Amino acid sequence: MDTTQYLLEAASFTRLGDSRSGVVDISALARATEDLPEQQGQKFSWSVRGELDSAGRRFIHLHVTGFIILECQRCLTPFEQPVEVLNSFEIVDTEAELELDEDDFEGSDRILATQRLNLLELIEDEVILSLPYVARHEICPSLPDALSSNDEPNFLDAEKPNPFAMLSKLKKF
Repeated sequence: MDTTQYLLEAASFTRLGDSRSGVVDISALARATEDLPEQQGQKFSWSVRGELDSAGRRFIHLHVTGFIILECQRCLTPFEQPVEVLNSFEIVDTEAELELDEDDFEGSDRILATQRLNLLELIEDEVILSLPYVARHEICPSLPDALSSNDEPNFLDAEKPNPFAMLSKLKKF
């Protein structure tokens, strides 16, 4: 696999407002598929666009779509989990800027400007972060309806007898 298409110089990419797009095979995302069921050779489409805003801040906007095979933790069968990543990263020049307070910037993650930003690693990181903590079907096809429901029991809403109800009856005597 030619990895040069995934390397970019972040400062000039954002300053010029460049863009790139492509397709990456799931086999190139080894960290994302580690300990997962066998994948089906699927591909992820990606696009990246640089931006220099009016305040001089530099951004990289990343969009990734595809699917990954996960194992449902409820019924233990494999299923296709859609993946769609839309994220923006502010490019900063110093490590001190990485540490700024969360309130100092508007919701985008920060990346340290490098001569060779590896988009493949960034794509893989974002795919990993998009995966659910607990993989499961919306409705498990192999379980009875009562077991496959996503509705978790809410014990706070259940009608419980008041433990002091008997005392109130004794008080009336």
